[in-house]
Amino acid sequence: MLQLDPRMFEFALTSFIAIMIIINPLSTIGLFLYLTKNDKEAGRGKIAFMCSLASFIVLVFFALTGFLIFQLYSITLEAFRIAGGVVLLLIGLRMLFPPASEHKEVHAGSSIWLVPLAIPMTSGPGAITTAVVLSTQVNNPWMEISLWAAIFVACAINFVVLRNAGWVDRRIGTTGAEALIKIMGLLVCAVGVQYMITGLKAAFPLLA
Repeated sequence: MLQLDPRMFEFALTSFIAIMIIINPLSTIGLFLYLTKNDKEAGRGKIAFMCSLASFIVLVFFALTGFLIFQLYSITLEAFRIAGGVVLLLIGLRMLFPPASEHKEVHAGSSIWLVPLAIPMTSGPGAITTAVVLSTQVNNPWMEISLWAAIFVACAINFVVLRNAGWVDRRIGTTGAEALIKIMGLLVCAVGVQYMITGLKAAFPLLA
């Protein structure tokens, strides 16, 4: 019988805090509102759920496999950061400067819950790295369960926040929502550029 590790509660708490800080669902609200602006409440709820579920699966997967998947395909974390940065930069620019002909509806059945909401916005390079680093501290099944629980709670909170993004939208109105989208678009661009800078510096130390 497995003996309960007294460190598991402390490890679960520190893991949750670390993952929650990196995920930061509040920073995703603007992007979520932009991508789901033509969806009804039920559609937004489905996208929020799928995004959070996908993020949980991604983070648990990397917590279990570490960098093995990267090594299998000869992908470096730096390359993942740069690619994620490019995706976020392009999305941020689209939020700041939407095409004049943008009339296409974004349906809840599309893959926006996966890219860019789950990857790289929620479970991006930072969250994946955090999960991998935390997994290196696991030395028994109880701590493994603690890490999974921490990831689950963080992703559940992410779902609750995104699920209620419509409440924020209704309170601030159309003008406020557009202003929030512009502000978050600038922040998404900045996050994307920072991902690329970090990745490039790590890949090319002479640039540091």
